Amino acid sequence: MASSGGVPAEFSPDRVAARSAPEAQMYREEHEALAEPMRSFLESNPEVYFVPPQRKGEPGRWEFVPGSYYDTTVGDRHPHWKDRGLPQPSRDIGQLRADFVQWGFCKVADAIRPEAVETIRTRVLEQAEGERLAGIRQKTPSGQNINCCVNKGEVFAKLIEQHPDVVQGHAVVEQLVTEALGPGWICTSLIAAISNEGGVPQALHQDQGMWSDSRAPQSVNILSAITPIDETNGGTLVIPGSHRMLPDAVRRGEPVGKLPPCINIDAPAGCMVITHGHLLHGTGHNISSAPRIVMLNGMQKPYMRQQENWMLSVRPEVLKSASPKLLHRMGYQATTGGATNEGHGFGAQGKEGELAGAVVDFRIAADEGRYLRVGELSPDSPPELLSAPYTLREVVGKARAWGQSAPVGIGVGGIGKASAKEKASEQKEPPLETQCSSKL
Repeated sequence: MASSGGVPAEFSPDRVAARSAPEAQMYREEHEALAEPMRSFLESNPEVYFVPPQRKGEPGRWEFVPGSYYDTTVGDRHPHWKDRGLPQPSRDIGQLRADFVQWGFCKVADAIRPEAVETIRTRVLEQAEGERLAGIRQKTPSGQNINCCVNKGEVFAKLIEQHPDVVQGHAVVEQLVTEALGPGWICTSLIAAISNEGGVPQALHQDQGMWSDSRAPQSVNILSAITPIDETNGGTLVIPGSHRMLPDAVRRGEPVGKLPPCINIDAPAGCMVITHGHLLHGTGHNISSAPRIVMLNGMQKPYMRQQENWMLSVRPEVLKSASPKLLHRMGYQATTGGATNEGHGFGAQGKEGELAGAVVDFRIAADEGRYLRVGELSPDSPPELLSAPYTLREVVGKARAWGQSAPVGIGVGGIGKASAKEKASEQKEPPLETQCSSKL
């Protein structure tokens, strides 16, 4: 039976809506269960709530409620937590593993070099004031955020890639993140978070949506203390162990009950705090006169959508000088399941420096006004259109020339394996600086 216009009646939006009542929808209970933990958590823990400022844009003008989640202290001084062995700053990877699994966070002591801490602190304060004067600062209820930090100083790029010049504990940090997320993880964003005196505390939240069947996280956050943090200056609020409590409730199909009290994380400058994506956390209340500065460097599974749109936001000069490791962290290495560009990247593994999935040259070509995309073609297309210098041809040719074509790829003679001519042209892998060059 057809409706008006010859469209089958089954395709009518009204007909579809009539047959899509909640009880008829597939996977409805599972989707509702994924959203459930925060609902019952807030019902069972009324001291945790959103704290709106009394007047927008004026820090300090909000009602402080004694006994609320933000009216707390650090673990060593909290009556509920002080004797429970909460994480302490450590360089022992075994202890750090145990802390992360049990409590949902660990503290890597002295991870950032002292001179790098000072460089970051100075750069953050300068950038914050510059963005304020330019009228483009991002005000938050707690203070101010600086986004896309990779564009705002070389030290930030090195922080993203855990460069040893900045992160002396890089081997420990990257090993822990790899164990938590599996290989190939990427960076979702790097944000400098400034908490100012009187700022509004942040409601407790999770960075990661609920994955009830997985105990390993899909995302982690590396919180780098650039100033010392504690209960006086907005030290991050957490409920230790909540990364297990909420998912466990979902697995049992039960509402979240009363959770233990919240604490402030305390850490010296230079310490990196690695947190599980399910850990309940939020910015604390700064009652000091000095800004609290932390760098928030989120890491995640490579198939997840990144918070920062690195493909669009990164400055051209940053891309041209970026190391293969930094490009990988920002998502400029495609895999079959993500970040492919006009088909380039199918069959790639997303490895650092892998030309078969490198997509940075497309972005550089666009910046330089020479990105020629493949449009409509047919056997009747004129020769000049068929032989046009498509950027796709150049990028694939570059990968082929160095023997890095993907198992499923685009060859000179068509789609498939490399031709005999291409195989004959294979050479040893070029230096990394050559791989990252925009020159073909």
